[in-house]
Amino acid sequence: MAIPCYKVTKEKSKFRLRFVFFSHGNRDVIKIIDYDYIGLIYLGTKTFNLALGDYNPDTKTIRDDANTLNGDVYVVLNTVLNTVPDFFKDFPDCTLMVKGSDTGEQYARSCKVTCTKNCLDSNSCKNRNRRINIYTSYVSSNYYMLIKDYTFFGVIDDVTESFEKHKKYDTVFIQKKVFL
Repeated sequence: MAIPCYKVTKEKSKFRLRFVFFSHGNRDVIKIIDYDYIGLIYLGTKTFNLALGDYNPDTKTIRDDANTLNGDVYVVLNTVLNTVPDFFKDFPDCTLMVKGSDTGEQYARSCKVTCTKNCLDSNSCKNRNRRINIYTSYVSSNYYMLIKDYTFFGVIDDVTESFEKHKKYDTVFIQKKVFL
């Protein structure tokens, strides 16, 4: 059974590709998917970061660390994944970087303040790395289909390697394969 996705509105500039959609669940939430040029040249290409967050129209800010808990996580994930081919249509010779906003020591410390999971310390934070784990799990589960069109690299402790299925990564880089 195919997972549905939300209808998105697309906005493009020279250094950003943005998709806006509404998450419908327990409440309606405006979601933003941003592909932002980060000024890095990775593997000889311009690099963009993929970010997903909740938009607050009152403050005009995006929270990429929000846990909406709207009951539509798979629809939201599928919506994000369905924008990746659009990114590569608009920026075909670029690299896409995926890294969770819930990585790092700072996230784990701030999580501990309100978390109910009773983690012993920031190193054992059960919420840490959930976002990148979701993306790497998706790539691992669909690897043989995805590598027909894309090349993946994983980063662990600042060391980049060819992506290996079911391996834990801090960051994933994606490039569209060029067919001649």
